[in-house]
Amino acid sequence: MKTKIQRILYMDMFFKVTQSTEHYVNYIYKKPSTILMTNIRINWLKYINTKTHKHLPVFINERTARKRNHQTIPFGILCHDHIRYNESTIVEHNLSDFAPNTQSKFNFKLIVPQEDVMQYFTQWQRYRKFWWSSITTTPGLFSINDMKFGENAADVNVIAQFPWGHQIVETINIYPNTNIPNSSCLSCTMSLENALFVLLMDGLIGQNKTNYLRLHKNLAPYKISFALNCKDTKDKQTLEELSKLLSLKLQMNKVSTWVPDFSLSPESQIEKNLEMGVPYTAILNDSTLKNGIFQLMNSSTMLPEQVHVADFDSYASLLCNK
Repeated sequence: MKTKIQRILYMDMFFKVTQSTEHYVNYIYKKPSTILMTNIRINWLKYINTKTHKHLPVFINERTARKRNHQTIPFGILCHDHIRYNESTIVEHNLSDFAPNTQSKFNFKLIVPQEDVMQYFTQWQRYRKFWWSSITTTPGLFSINDMKFGENAADVNVIAQFPWGHQIVETINIYPNTNIPNSSCLSCTMSLENALFVLLMDGLIGQNKTNYLRLHKNLAPYKISFALNCKDTKDKQTLEELSKLLSLKLQMNKVSTWVPDFSLSPESQIEKNLEMGVPYTAILNDSTLKNGIFQLMNSSTMLPEQVHVADFDSYASLLCNK
């Protein structure tokens, strides 16, 4: 596993390594990593909301639940210790571990009637496994391991089955709730940083001959990027301005974009986009300035389709937000 983790950490689009030894690596999360973790967090919250908003109240933390003295069950509580990283935050990673030493713990608790706890336990195992499958490009990667029983308690793990072995991605357990009579607590716990490494590991394993990172389009840090295939210096400058304008219009439509280094060759521009896990690359060329048509390449199929600049922002919104 050590070599697998090192391979991830030396993805220079996502991490900046500051110090490295045989057993430890210190690094800083680059912007694509922090955006990806933000996307995971938002998706986690949205999915829990879809499974609860019609059936039970959910409090944003335990303090709010206590303040309201809520006694009617079932109800839920969100507990997430979210670490906020910046450009100077150095993270230490023991290479014998899958995730770094410091992690953001995301926990969702359900307080339910004691007699119904096993029903909820089974139901939320399915929910959590489905969520993990929905944010990856390899849905069959995840499974539920054997249930373990203790005194008045039980737990089970959602695991990722990698070629080198399995990795626990989330723990679901049930135990008596002492605050409300005849109730039990169901708890689902995951780590944001662990989720980041799981998705990057899966994306690297899923590489094909073109050597690109496969990320689910809903989680990818940037949905669309650009590449310029133009030899004329004056035309290239015009295309650069056009790409920036298109990028701005996409961002106004809540489609995140990445603008590469246009001084690189067209092939290198596309390669950098693929290494970032960008789902779509807009390839502008000389004819774009004449007829407004460019090629939009899908990173999953590597096949281009023709799109007109006038239709791009609406079409991109349909592709990325559906």
